[in-house]
Amino acid sequence: MSLDENDINILTVLQENGRLSFRQISERVKISVPTVSNKIGTMERLGIIRGFRADLDPERLGEMSVVVTIKARPAELAQVAEHFTDDIAVRQVFFLSSGRLLLVCTFTGAHAVNDFAARLGTIPEVQEYEIANIIGVGKEEDRAVVAPGLRAVVPCQQCGRQMREEPLRVRENGLDVYLCSPTCLAAFQSRGARSAP
Repeated sequence: MSLDENDINILTVLQENGRLSFRQISERVKISVPTVSNKIGTMERLGIIRGFRADLDPERLGEMSVVVTIKARPAELAQVAEHFTDDIAVRQVFFLSSGRLLLVCTFTGAHAVNDFAARLGTIPEVQEYEIANIIGVGKEEDRAVVAPGLRAVVPCQQCGRQMREEPLRVRENGLDVYLCSPTCLAAFQSRGARSAP
């Protein structure tokens, strides 16, 4: 789904400063406050905007960060990743094409890194792992690059397929619903007809 110039401009402004009000954003991108509100709401529902948070510096908080690379069978990577979903020290989990997981972790003390390494050794699906301390940061930016021509990848509301092409769009209860094909559109409308009183 294509993002228009206003969407791109809003994302650029938000990435620079997520604390701005809708009014401040509208002044910067030269569109109305209701339009800003509507566009941000839509991008939140689509998962393009995942939230607004402070960008904290772990080193300034006396914490230490490490990068962990874990090797497992490709079919078991998701199972291994589940071990870290509730671990507060694991800040990011990336599935790599090489059949590995990449974890970015932050710990409040060196002893916690040792405890984490010992825990890795108890996960039977882990074939091997490597832990490297982050000793300095040369560059750290948001992973998303906001540039003209961006396209939103959205899931079909019927089958869940991720759509990179322009979706079919229908309105339901005042919200846009995105579908990948006439077949999914018909199934979605049929489901709606069955649930109507």
